[in-house]
Amino acid sequence: MSEASTRSGTVLTEGFRGGAILGAFAAVFAVLGLTPSLSWIPEAPLLAIAGVVPAAIILIVGYRSYTATRDTVSGLISGATAGALGGLVGGLAYVAYGKSPVNIVAGLLSGAIAGGLFGQIGAVAAHRRTT
Repeated sequence: MSEASTRSGTVLTEGFRGGAILGAFAAVFAVLGLTPSLSWIPEAPLLAIAGVVPAAIILIVGYRSYTATRDTVSGLISGATAGALGGLVGGLAYVAYGKSPVNIVAGLLSGAIAGGLFGQIGAVAAHRRTT
């Protein structure tokens, strides 16, 4: 196996691992936030956690991807992969609760864009820490 192949495998592995974690998180928070019988849960803390935790997960994905490859672009790719998977699960959860199927595409795209951004930030942080 070539070094480039190993590096790309590492980047995708980090992205898929982070995406699986984000997908599970999105599914749990979809149930908590969209189920009518759970409307007693305060919305402000739910939204705060739903914003901070995915960002932290993707920052870690980008950081880990950089430490494995020593390439900051790997953070962008793995973060975008993780974000897209998490956004896809979130969009599917919205559709499962009777919302428009447009949410699938919106979740996928917004997850990929935000994931790429936060993954890149994580990779740059790892780069600055190691140099």
